[in-house]
Amino acid sequence: MPLTGHHRHYFTIQQRETLQHQLEARAAVLREEVGEDVKADLDAEPEAVSLEIDVTELRAVEAALARLHEPDFGLCVDCDAEIPYARLSANPTATRCVSCQAQHERGARPAPSL
Repeated sequence: MPLTGHHRHYFTIQQRETLQHQLEARAAVLREEVGEDVKADLDAEPEAVSLEIDVTELRAVEAALARLHEPDFGLCVDCDAEIPYARLSANPTATRCVSCQAQHERGARPAPSL
């Protein structure tokens, strides 16, 4: 997919390996938590909610692991801008730049005029 107006950012091997280790470690923790949640009584609402949250996060982690070595890893899915390594290091599953994520969390509503 050609970029429009942005240059492609390449992470160093060390940066990608660091992100991969972070994602793999988080996936291992989540898999263990999901296993424990499944063994628990799922009729209890808090456990069911916890399981849903863990499964959703595990899917995001696994998707990030799958994208990690793709050329467009680290590019915002909305605007195609580079996602800084510092953001990805803090949240390796991030798929949006800070600006687009904030807009997404606001429900893509325009800012109120003053």
